[in-house]
Amino acid sequence: MDRGNFKKLNKYHVIFLAQNIMIGIGLFTLPTDISKVGYNQWLVPIFLGILANLSLIPIIFLCQKYPNDTLFKMNENILGSFIGKGLNTLLLIYAVVQISSVSETYLKLVQTITLPHFTMLETSIVFFIVMINIVLGGIKSIARFCMFAFFFTSWLVYYTRWAFQGGNWLHAVPTFEVPLQDWLITLHSGAISMFGYGLILFYYPYIKDQRKAFLHTSIGIWIVVLFYVIVTLASVVYFSQWQLDHLKYPVLNLFQAVQLAFVERIENFGTTLWVFLVLSTASAYAWVAKKGMDALLTKHKNRNRHLYFVAIVSWFLFIGPVPYQVQVLLLDKWPVYYGYVFLSLPLILLLIHSIRERRKNGYERQA
Repeated sequence: MDRGNFKKLNKYHVIFLAQNIMIGIGLFTLPTDISKVGYNQWLVPIFLGILANLSLIPIIFLCQKYPNDTLFKMNENILGSFIGKGLNTLLLIYAVVQISSVSETYLKLVQTITLPHFTMLETSIVFFIVMINIVLGGIKSIARFCMFAFFFTSWLVYYTRWAFQGGNWLHAVPTFEVPLQDWLITLHSGAISMFGYGLILFYYPYIKDQRKAFLHTSIGIWIVVLFYVIVTLASVVYFSQWQLDHLKYPVLNLFQAVQLAFVERIENFGTTLWVFLVLSTASAYAWVAKKGMDALLTKHKNRNRHLYFVAIVSWFLFIGPVPYQVQVLLLDKWPVYYGYVFLSLPLILLLIHSIRERRKNGYERQA
């Protein structure tokens, strides 16, 4: 686990941390999530990428003000110990919920598609053991795993070739007949697939070349946008409007278009390999949650036992006897709103920081 703010993340680590934390599980359902704009949906990831890049500006600006502090320390420095710790508690809850949300969505998919004869209990235990071992190596271990996961899974996009060959390319011509309200609803529905790049607020102190952190994170964002555009464009070309509205996991149906003599069901293969991307996302949020526990309970001192506690709580949220309605709210309905609040937080902190600096300068001039 990380001890001290040693600079250990190079530019490739930063790029693939941003990319893999974002892509997680969102790609599986994205074409259906943004189907309200019909065949125009392949444009949505581009708009989301622009918005993400714009929201990254205040994030990096805040990090530059406190280059050696994580967001947990920034909150305490800017807002004071009491309010800062209260906000850190909310951030800890957000990270734990994200671990549960990503893990539950993927493990349900595995149980349905790949391992129908197993319950989520067995697969979730194995999943969380692997996640814990990744996080124990610290943020550099997670970054290396993200790089490995990218090169181990990115080639799967090749299988969209069959969809492009057998589809109707006239579907891809933008018509823009969709009203503005539907565009806004669609951007909201697809927003959750873009969250994750904001975690640079926590690992910024570990970056070697902090001056180029914005550039490298932006590269990660646009790699994600590229994959999203390819998959949504393949969906637009291959599926009818009714299918886009009703297929729960369009990516798996795209895999069914693949015709290979030596593989019968390529969707099983793709679902299995996707575990590397989900582990990348879950591990990053587990690391953040563990740092949050360190901040709240041991004054930012490293304690590995906090990771085990975080893992158990996040595992219990979807495996334990939690009412189904509560699970739906916590893991499906609310995460997008958690994300909005999290991404707007740097603007609030920058405003408070600016007010404090002006008051400080005013007192110095009077003195």
